[in-house]
Amino acid sequence: MYSHEDPVFRQKEVLFPDYIPDHLPHREKEIKAVSSLINSALKDPAGIVNIFIYGPPGTGKTASIKFIFRKLEEETAAFPVYINCFRINTRMGVIYAIIFEFFRKVRPTRRIPSRRGVAYDELFDLLVSELRKSRIFPVICFDEVDHLLPRGAEVLYDLSRLKEESIPVQLIMITNDQFIFMNVDPRIRSSLRPVEEIPYRAYTLDEMREIIKLRVEFAFQKDVVDEKAVDYLAEVACEMGGDVRIARETLLRAGELAKKDGKFRVTVEHIKQALSESQFAKAKSMVEQLSSKERKIISLIPENGIFYPEFYELYRKVYPSGVRDRMLRYYLERLARYGLITMERRGIGGSYFIRLNVPRKVLNSF
Repeated sequence: MYSHEDPVFRQKEVLFPDYIPDHLPHREKEIKAVSSLINSALKDPAGIVNIFIYGPPGTGKTASIKFIFRKLEEETAAFPVYINCFRINTRMGVIYAIIFEFFRKVRPTRRIPSRRGVAYDELFDLLVSELRKSRIFPVICFDEVDHLLPRGAEVLYDLSRLKEESIPVQLIMITNDQFIFMNVDPRIRSSLRPVEEIPYRAYTLDEMREIIKLRVEFAFQKDVVDEKAVDYLAEVACEMGGDVRIARETLLRAGELAKKDGKFRVTVEHIKQALSESQFAKAKSMVEQLSSKERKIISLIPENGIFYPEFYELYRKVYPSGVRDRMLRYYLERLARYGLITMERRGIGGSYFIRLNVPRKVLNSF
């Protein structure tokens, strides 16, 4: 029997990006390993081990940490701070994010300090002072830590060295790239030791099928999603690298399509259609998180590409009060690191040729 509110979805939020289930199947071993390292540090701050988590996209890395952090807040005296380095990728930004969370959670009756007009050293000294007085144990996660490197890497050094001042801080670093720290200053790499590496492998077909079935069970009305649709989605998701996010986004779109056609049943055809619509979902998600400056820059890049000197002239013509040459190249390099554009040297002069990696319709939707 269908719900009067929605004939397809029972709990649509189960398919939303920020939903963290009460159980993460096939990640029990990794969650136990991370939790054990945090609990050991809580019992003996002198023996802190930092944590480096790596693996393909959509394999539960972020979900695991958010799951663990929820438990930490409920059951321990730890002070967990989650930082998405895609959004916050400077030393100043990181320190202010930690201070903001500290005053919000630990000193809620006090006014949160402003970062405007304050030097980095002043903010850092304030954080050190507050941590020393509060005697809490910060566990700080840097998700997508590659976006912090190399320009913001110094903050990892600053935080990891606090143990030398008897202020225990445990760092968790998450990335898709196992070798992301290879080209980082050896001084920073050394400061992060000891560090425990925890790899996250891609899900197998059976594991992916089980994960999808669980999401279907909680998100949809009973018997709305065909078994063949689940099997097909599991196979495609595994072929695309075992990314659960692809499966989740596809289920959400397929459910909306089933509702739109009035048959209220999710079939293989709905999954196929949803997959074609969601193939650039990650790019859209990344574009959503760009700053207004970055969006303006990427929106000007022609679909057939452009050489940098011509692009600089185009940008200055459209935005005469915009950023200058050096900063424009800095923003372009960031967009290239995100994978949204490609920059390659061409011709005798070696000028950069800039090419879009996302469809124009993704950019035009903002």
